Amino acid sequence: MFIRPKDYITLGNKLFFAVVSEYQEDDRVLTWLRYVKDENGMHKLDTSQANELIKKSHPELLFHSHYADIKLHGISLASIEKVYRPEQTVVRLLEKPSLDNKQQDAIKIIKHFLEAGIKEEFIGITGSLMLDTHNEKSDVDIVIYGRDRFYEARKLIIKFIESGQLQPLSESQWRDAYQRRDCEISFDEYKFHELRKYNKCVSGTSKVDISMMPENYERFQENGPYKKIAQEKVLSIVTDDSYAYDFPSRYIIDHEAFNEVVSYTATYTGQAKKGEKIEAAGFIEQGGDGKKRLLVGTSREADNEYIRVIA
Repeated sequence: MFIRPKDYITLGNKLFFAVVSEYQEDDRVLTWLRYVKDENGMHKLDTSQANELIKKSHPELLFHSHYADIKLHGISLASIEKVYRPEQTVVRLLEKPSLDNKQQDAIKIIKHFLEAGIKEEFIGITGSLMLDTHNEKSDVDIVIYGRDRFYEARKLIIKFIESGQLQPLSESQWRDAYQRRDCEISFDEYKFHELRKYNKCVSGTSKVDISMMPENYERFQENGPYKKIAQEKVLSIVTDDSYAYDFPSRYIIDHEAFNEVVSYTATYTGQAKKGEKIEAAGFIEQGGDGKKRLLVGTSREADNEYIRVIA
């Protein structure tokens, strides 16, 4: 079954799982529980809340990925009832006769992209808007499929902000974004890195986050399965940032022990550029080819793990 990161899977229309890898193991999709629906509506869960719920109520979904050497929520292909796809959300909202404020903000930036030449089939909306769980405080999470299209979208954001069609984040919005990320770097460091990425803006009253999913032929060919060895911190120069906005983000480095730093955590997507010196803390992983890499972000919150550019 063709399932990608940024897609969501539901079981019983009560549990909603984010797909975290395009790899499938033992006829299971690798996911993580993000939302649960009960009599009071939909609730977003953090990492620990999600895992406790699965342990208590659905232990059959606990799955140790041999490929990634990490515990995830594995959903058997046979049990999948519905797959939510970001590109289908765009079609649905464009055709919807009446939109709420959040949906209007999302469609506003989508139409800017369409008018600029990015085709509809390469744009998606994921997260709460896709699941109809959004509220007035929700972000608009846009996915651009294809690396060149994503880089074009970043250039367009600069253009749209300069023309007044979209707005930059305010200081309070940056602080809110930082608090939501709950990351290991300081606010000033966070804002410094984010301002150069041009993957965030404001449409109407909504903060917009834009991420990229490469096409199949564009994806980096990994050398898993990976085995975690120990925690480590490294200093190195980035020699190739071609995959900095991929999922996972990837930085080829000049280091005697590691050939790359990778991260599944959105905070560290696009974090460093070629030629920059970085400090990174995470877990050493050894691939099937014997080469080692540093993984940053063994959980969504990435406690005690980070990537920062240093002088």
